[in-house]
Amino acid sequence: MSFILRCVLILLIFAFIVYVMKAIARLSHHLRGTIKDVKEIRERASGRSAASAEMIRCASCGAFVSSRDAVTISSRGRSQMFCSRDCAQTHIAK
Repeated sequence: MSFILRCVLILLIFAFIVYVMKAIARLSHHLRGTIKDVKEIRERASGRSAASAEMIRCASCGAFVSSRDAVTISSRGRSQMFCSRDCAQTHIAK
């Protein structure tokens, strides 16, 4: 009989641990959402726009630059993107 009680006690402890771990996971998920919302509110309040997630590599020097700040040159149906006009001119001169 004591074997059955031990098994039941172990199962109850295991179930409690699983319940606590699920609660912690749920709280961390909600916390991530809250942090994201706070960042968006701060950006709106400060007047800054959200950073562009799309980065490209300069064809000349290899530096990474935002796609909205990149200089694009198209020729023969092919376009290349550069970090600055100087890099584009240097690449063309080669």
